[in-house]
Amino acid sequence: MAKVALVTGACGFTGSNMLEVLKEKGWKIVATDLPQADRKVFYHEKGTFAPVYYSDIIEQTGAEFIPADFTKKETLPPLFTRDYDAVFSIASLYDYFAPWELLYKVNVEGHRNLVEAWLESGRKVGHWVHWATDGVYGETPYLPGDENAPYDPPNNYSRSKVEQERLLWKYYREKGLPLTVLRPAPIYGPRHTYGVYKTLLGPRKMGVGAVVRIYPRSKQLMYPTVHVRDLCEAAVFVAEREDTIGEAYNVLSKCITQSEFSEFVSHLSYCSPIYRIQVNWSLYKLVAGLVIKLGRLMDRRARKRGKRPKFDVPEIQYITHQYWFSNEKLKELGFKYKFEDPREGLLDYYIWCKREGKL
Repeated sequence: MAKVALVTGACGFTGSNMLEVLKEKGWKIVATDLPQADRKVFYHEKGTFAPVYYSDIIEQTGAEFIPADFTKKETLPPLFTRDYDAVFSIASLYDYFAPWELLYKVNVEGHRNLVEAWLESGRKVGHWVHWATDGVYGETPYLPGDENAPYDPPNNYSRSKVEQERLLWKYYREKGLPLTVLRPAPIYGPRHTYGVYKTLLGPRKMGVGAVVRIYPRSKQLMYPTVHVRDLCEAAVFVAEREDTIGEAYNVLSKCITQSEFSEFVSHLSYCSPIYRIQVNWSLYKLVAGLVIKLGRLMDRRARKRGKRPKFDVPEIQYITHQYWFSNEKLKELGFKYKFEDPREGLLDYYIWCKREGKL
């Protein structure tokens, strides 16, 4: 008999990929997301990086679609009229530019509504697999950071995800929520048009590559990523094991340095020339600090005008923050990444972007 899954955020980038993976594995799928007309309340900006609503994947995968809004509890009971083998809780407001009040409303209060709707229904859920982020760690006090590292969120989005996690762990302890938390690195792959996508788009547009090599080498900054396919496969992997309940797992490829990432992307984009710049860490940090200050200034001005800046401040902060995380805990259970080397995954994604006219 086919297993039954509820997938939230099903019409988004990660959710739509999750539907495809579940269909391949023979699961019966119930999908939920905001009604398309309501998304403008949360995603009102225009432009390249506005999230796309992939409603066509619902039909392609044969999923049953039930529209719902986490911020409106009265819309949630129809989701829990049956038992589920797993709930893949993907939906969140992922937007570095969003105000804190909106992030909290969706990511914390909305998830409280979702869990309460399940509890009130009395239906069975075998596993609740929750999408968090490695952003909850910020810069860890030891490297690479594992799942025991303390919370230290560097921005409002990550802060909302910390509060979201704390809420769900409380339900796990007090109400028996069968919770597993996944903490993915920045996600990329087919249908992704935010975050990592910008790092491909920039060199492609300019035609010039820039590779900054920091010395001493001990100061080299890492660039954590995960291909969406690996993330979705990991979600199914943990959902099919009872020993993962009550655990959190980092989900990411092997980390490479930012300079290795830039070098690879420059070659992918056929950049010519490629400028390779060696810089002392102290000087690099000074210049990068000025760039971040400029980014904050542009952010304040953009907010006053009610417009989005070209780059969100948390994205700019990647140039000075050491985000280096371990993926060993999940691999010790036997999970195997398809794209353990992120360069293989980036090549796969680049080919998709070219085919779809994104680059």
